[in-house]
Parts: sequence; structure tokens; C-alpha cells
Amino acid sequence: MKKTVRGFALVEVVIVVVLLSGALLVFLEALSQAKSVQVKSQVVTTQSVLLHSKINELRSLNFNDITQSSSYVVFPDYPSFSYLYNVSYVNNNLQTVSNATDMKRIDLNIKHNSNSYSVISESFIISRL
Repeated sequence: MKKTVRGFALVEVVIVVVLLSGALLVFLEALSQAKSVQVKSQVVTTQSVLLHSKINELRSLNFNDITQSSSYVVFPDYPSFSYLYNVSYVNNNLQTVSNATDMKRIDLNIKHNSNSYSVISESFIISRL
């Protein structure tokens, strides 16, 4: 009479453990990458919201009150972010000129203070008309 052995051999168990360990490492790496992408997405979204908020704020100011910004200024509610804007006069062809006109071009930059994220920027024109 033949005896049948039930169960798994040690080699089979070791192979399964190695395969499961490799799958777990891949899964953990994917989770780590997902977290870093989420953080980057959150920073870029916040930059975008702050950019549009600052554009609306600058558009609401009087034409003569908008002057050159000399250095980055921190947002009071978001201390990790800062902004800088450059103001230049433009003519009717939207070319930069040195003399005062009725139109200004504003180049607005928003950055995260860690410098590991790129600066986002927008240019727009306001007029005295």
C-alpha cells in the first residue's frame, strides 16, 4: 500500500515566501510614489490657487498703486509660499517700453519655499483706460 504525503515541501514554501515578499515590496514602493505624487499635486494646486488670488488682488488695485516688487513676499496664510511680480509699461503693440504708458504688464511668480518645486508664473496686462 502506498502512503501519500500531504503538505508542502520546504522548497515550495520558500519560493512562495520569496514571491510574496517581492510583491509586497513592489506594493510598498507604489504606495510611496503615490504619496509623493499626492504631495506634489497638493503643492501645485495651492500655487495655482494663490496665483489666481494674487492676480485678482492686483487687478482690483488702482493703476498707479501697482509698483515693482523687489523680492519674494511670503503669503501670510501660507508661509510655505511666496510671490514676486515685475511691472513694466507696454505700448499699444504690447511691447515693453521704458516710458510710462496707460498699460502695464505684470509678470507674477509663485514659488514654494523648499525650492524642490518649480515656480509657476503668469503674465497679464492692466490698463488705466
